Amino acid sequence: MSKKGNLSKSSIIPNDKDEQNTPSVLLPGLPGYRTRDGRSGYDPIDTRTEAAHTAGTTIQKLFTGHIRNPFYLILLGILGLVLITPLVLAISEIMNGNQFPLNAWIILLITGVVGIAILINFIKNLITIIFR
Repeated sequence: MSKKGNLSKSSIIPNDKDEQNTPSVLLPGLPGYRTRDGRSGYDPIDTRTEAAHTAGTTIQKLFTGHIRNPFYLILLGILGLVLITPLVLAISEIMNGNQFPLNAWIILLITGVVGIAILINFIKNLITIIFR
């Protein structure tokens, strides 16, 4: 009898790894949940949930100071500078006597505050990377 017809023990006995419940199988939104066993991965609800989880994790890392990649850190600093620049330019125009309408100030203050928060986070992450 040839060996091709016989099933190996590894194909008959399930692995311990197959029986484990990994977090990606249990929690919707974690990567791997929508492509778990028996699923195609095309479910729009699972896809949107995974995208929302990824976006939430990115925002959490952005504002809690857990970015360690220098490339992303440089992009973070540039984003902070871009967001704070219109506020600085508007303040310099006020010093020269030019007035802005109230709705322009609201937009400038919102972007300026977000830019300052991102720059503070950039500095905190930079200090963390330098003094590891």
